[in-house]
Amino acid sequence: MKQRKLKGAFLLMTAGVLLLSSCSDRMIGDAYISFALSSDYSSYSMDRLAQKLKSEGTDIVLPDTSEFILSVTSEDGESIYKGPYGDRPDPLEVVSGTYDVSLYSAEFDEPAFSSPQFGDYRTVVIGSGQTLSVAFGCTQLNCGMRLQFTDSFRDRFFTSDISISSEDYSLPYPYTEKRIAYFLPGILKVICSENGQETSILSRQLSAADILTVKLSASAESSGAFSVEIDTARNWIFEDFTLGSGNNGSSMENALTVSDLAMHLGAEDVWVTGYIAGGDVTTANIRLEPPFTKASHIALSDNPGASTRGECAAAELPDGDIRESLNLVGHPDILGRKLYVKGDVEEYFGYPGIKNIKEFHLE
Repeated sequence: MKQRKLKGAFLLMTAGVLLLSSCSDRMIGDAYISFALSSDYSSYSMDRLAQKLKSEGTDIVLPDTSEFILSVTSEDGESIYKGPYGDRPDPLEVVSGTYDVSLYSAEFDEPAFSSPQFGDYRTVVIGSGQTLSVAFGCTQLNCGMRLQFTDSFRDRFFTSDISISSEDYSLPYPYTEKRIAYFLPGILKVICSENGQETSILSRQLSAADILTVKLSASAESSGAFSVEIDTARNWIFEDFTLGSGNNGSSMENALTVSDLAMHLGAEDVWVTGYIAGGDVTTANIRLEPPFTKASHIALSDNPGASTRGECAAAELPDGDIRESLNLVGHPDILGRKLYVKGDVEEYFGYPGIKNIKEFHLE
């Protein structure tokens, strides 16, 4: 199980020093780890969680906590214990050192439908002659995405296959699917495949416990809404995403928007418009406020209040007057202004972007 930063409470208590006698030759170690469950794992809490999952249409049955998987691994990767929580040695005798300890509801290594994983994960250090008590909290460890398709989207892409992809895996998401697709936390992309060509429609970075529902539309005008609903177990995110402005980039009046770029990869000498959202772009991040350190590019977005990498497209600034006029290192005051650029639509920092800019107009 990969180590990752998780939400949730944990309790580490040094219970005291145990006196080891000379007759303890049978012992395999000089320290002990005991385990407990936080109030999140009470029968009432788990029943309430199961009822909530059922009401949300999640077709799973949570195992009894005694059947949750407990894993204890030493810092050199040796498995000290892996098995049902109810069958664990209590306390577990270990050698002093550093251990990764985790408790989770089910194995989860690859994306799957209706497969939320709950539990907790910690790294602990125990000294010789100590007893350490670890109290596990209960949070969702993976993330999920659910797609909803409008008639306008199905009509436009009726011959295409839709999938959700992470860095290492892809999960087909047919138009008839209604379940949540679960992935390890990271960047998830919605991919449209047709005639052997894959196009990324949108991408979002999700953390543990994030559940994103995206309603996909395709219309002549680009619009969207975004809202967030939080509960004590998971972060529910709902988004309407309309694909395409209906423009072809032939002029400033028909400029492509940032959301159009994925469908126009390879287009040359087209006009693209967006608000200058930031700079210092990477594949995963964007700087939204000065000071900026890179004059070679800026980030554009359809949304003047953009706050995430997935909402933005990087525009490469060629040497000369264009870079001198538009770089944020020297001109942080142009943040938020609307910009039109004429160039080529290409992959840039892992997303559709704009390169070879020849003209620009700054409102």
